Amino acid sequence: MFSFPFAALLVAYAIFLVIFLIFSAANVYHIYHTGTFTIVAAAVTIIVSVWSLLVLVATIPVIMGIDWGTAVVLFGPGGTISFESYAP
Repeated sequence: MFSFPFAALLVAYAIFLVIFLIFSAANVYHIYHTGTFTIVAAAVTIIVSVWSLLVLVATIPVIMGIDWGTAVVLFGPGGTISFESYAP
């Protein structure tokens, strides 16, 4: 049986967001620095940025409604995945 706190997934999500923002900033810098700014590049960058912002805004209510004190149990009885609350 292997278990880890559910909050570890929040840390992984935060790390993903930071890496995503770094790559997005590098993309915008690269477009302007190399002089390849076209209407297509601008449109794609705006579409990806808006879509990313919508996904981020949609995940906020989900993240707020989660009990982060829950343990995720992998390979529990019968090889199942289950969620157990930590008892104080």
